[in-house]
Amino acid sequence: MSAIPKGRPEVLALLQEIAAVQGVRGTMLATAEGPLGAAEHANLAIAVATDVAKTVRRLVVASTTANAPLRELLINFGPSRMMLRPLGEDVLVVLLERDVDTGPVRTLLDVELERIGRAMRGEPEELMAAFGLDDADDDIGELLGSPLGPVLREIEAVFHSYRKQRGHAQAQTRVVMHEQMREWLLCCNPSNYTLPLLLDGLSETMVNDPEGRNRFVGAVQTILRKTGALR
Repeated sequence: MSAIPKGRPEVLALLQEIAAVQGVRGTMLATAEGPLGAAEHANLAIAVATDVAKTVRRLVVASTTANAPLRELLINFGPSRMMLRPLGEDVLVVLLERDVDTGPVRTLLDVELERIGRAMRGEPEELMAAFGLDDADDDIGELLGSPLGPVLREIEAVFHSYRKQRGHAQAQTRVVMHEQMREWLLCCNPSNYTLPLLLDGLSETMVNDPEGRNRFVGAVQTILRKTGALR
């Protein structure tokens, strides 16, 4: 049986964060009890969501039985693409726009799956533990827990996708991201309207990779237009 009921509110909140990411059309968790979050975040009729949940769980079970467990599967699904990420007995289903760059989404899901797993096990969501912060980073923790948190995680996922091409680990990227967030906190009041200043600081760390820097800035500017920070 799935452990979802114990952490249902927390899991629904995390699904909402994933659904808010640019290029994501919907998301749900396929569990033994049915599609969790389908009505709220999957944008699918409940009958369709139920059929999808049953099918993807059978697929994951079959791959495990065949000693070829899936880490991820990306398939076409009508006008969308469907990304499947197994999580124990359950499967995270993310519906994507056909032309979206899956790299940043995949990087973000690596982080979110850890948080969903903790919620499924009923473990308390501690901001410091969730983001790898220490006690000296209370301000960063509060910022990540604010309404700006989802867009900041989305920017970090894009940042990591480009730094990864230069051999930087995700932990290193997080350190740089948090350093720039501290600078941002010192210079201004964090808001949608001052996010371009954070982008400027992050882009300055990529001066040795001008091509990647330009593509990173373009990708984040698209995110900022969605928030209203850019017109």
